[in-house]
Amino acid sequence: MTDLVLALVVPFLLMVVVTRVTFSIVGACIVTLMVCWVVLPVSEQPWTVGVITLLSFVLGLIIAKKRLKKKPGM
Repeated sequence: MTDLVLALVVPFLLMVVVTRVTFSIVGACIVTLMVCWVVLPVSEQPWTVGVITLLSFVLGLIIAKKRLKKKPGM
């Protein structure tokens, strides 16, 4: 159960927060994927956790792009 909650929350929050700090979508994607690989070892989890993580990452990417266009800096 904890893995599902982490899979929903961690990628989304990381994308939004790291984009605000780095001002870059590419940098935020790299940092988010690296942290998710360590915090949520997707290779050791069932495929559903990986799919949920991917969906949360994509949703975070979309929101981060919109926020970066609206406010391009901190």
